[in-house]
Amino acid sequence: MSTRRVLVTSAVLALLSVPAFAQGTQPMQPAHPAPAVTAPAKPSTTGAATPIAAKTNLNTATAADLDKLPQIGPARSKLIIEARAKEKFKSWDDFVARKVVPADAAAAIKDVVTF
Repeated sequence: MSTRRVLVTSAVLALLSVPAFAQGTQPMQPAHPAPAVTAPAKPSTTGAATPIAAKTNLNTATAADLDKLPQIGPARSKLIIEARAKEKFKSWDDFVARKVVPADAAAAIKDVVTF
């Protein structure tokens, strides 16, 4: 009985290890020589600054513009447009106080909107 148990266990282990070996091994890549050390590049001073993304004005943005905001989809953009139709948003505090969108969505757009 003991011999049979050892053989069965060996067969099971062999079958379980086949997928790991079937994936193949990749040959070792030859070692690349270290790159030559060069002086750090000077920053460009041509006046071309990195573009800063413009903030979206919640009082004038179209539905398509509002859809591009994080966590604002078609339904929430419609709610924003309906709320501003009643009265324009005066500030961030006014927007949050009206509870047009949930707090997590409001927090997600706080840094990318203006009024």
